[in-house]
Amino acid sequence: METMITLETARQRVGAKVVYRAPHVRSSEPGEEGIITEVGHMYVFVRYGSDLTAKATPPELLDLVTP
Repeated sequence: METMITLETARQRVGAKVVYRAPHVRSSEPGEEGIITEVGHMYVFVRYGSDLTAKATPPELLDLVTP
């Protein structure tokens, strides 16, 4: 199950798995999985796939993956 997150939720869930979906991608389509590494004032920093560094991502484009 996936749930859209806020900055506050992201701060509490550093290390959690999220799914990024660009605005043109439907929620029923697979997105790009990553791990929250840090949270700033405006963005959630997520390390996607095998990337070595995290990318700043607007929280409204992320879904938290819950077990």
